[in-house]
Amino acid sequence: MRVEYLSDHGGQQLQQAEQQLHGAQAAFVEWHGAYAEAASALKATRRAKPLWKRLLSVRTPEERDALARSEQARQQASFAQSGVQQLSHRVEQRAAGVRGEDALAWGLSGLPDAWVMLRGYRNRRGEADHVLVGPQGVWVIEVKLRRVRLHVNGDEWRYEKLDRWGNPVESGWATDRSGRSWARQASDVAEDLAAWLHRNHHVLPVRSAVMLMHEDAQLGRCDDLAIDFVATQPGLLLQEMWRRATPLTAQACEDIVALIRRDHQFHNRRRRSS
Repeated sequence: MRVEYLSDHGGQQLQQAEQQLHGAQAAFVEWHGAYAEAASALKATRRAKPLWKRLLSVRTPEERDALARSEQARQQASFAQSGVQQLSHRVEQRAAGVRGEDALAWGLSGLPDAWVMLRGYRNRRGEADHVLVGPQGVWVIEVKLRRVRLHVNGDEWRYEKLDRWGNPVESGWATDRSGRSWARQASDVAEDLAAWLHRNHHVLPVRSAVMLMHEDAQLGRCDDLAIDFVATQPGLLLQEMWRRATPLTAQACEDIVALIRRDHQFHNRRRRSS
């Protein structure tokens, strides 16, 4: 299988998050040092006070100034620490996304070179982790690296987050930031791609799939799927690709790959200009 990066959005997001984390860590170290220095200065001003002012808790101007600087540094160090924690979580999420995409690419790497995997395709309806084009058809695939048990009822996707022993610890809707289900992340892009290919004289279904690539991910009850397939193992996806095959000639595959590149470039330029 040949792999082509149209964009490395996940990798870019990870790099950006790592840079932000490094900046937050540096800010925390700086403010923590400033707080330690200010606290030391505050102690010194209190020791320098006359005894009667210490006994009556009377603050000197120097003490008030040192106290204000100490409190400001403490607050800023606390804010910086909170930022480090948030960005650390973001880096973990971004890294997990990249690992999941790479895991699927590796799991499908046994496909012959008649297949092309286009990574980071963008069109009018969103961005897809992978688009597969080959002799058995075209697939848009969304990848998630989450230790979850997934339950599906049409377009209602819910997850149970699992601990390392497989026990559920929390639950929620399986959606992106805009509220779209994981299914729609794939199907929206697939529908728009099918329309684009149709306008360019390639009338064929574009299949959509969601792959859960965490080794402990599970599928719960899945009813009335709004996409073509959902699974936890690349081997099962390969079987489904052959079961739902839409035969394409080598020339048709080349033409479709060229059209996907062209469509991506258009929408990527449009996104940057906006």
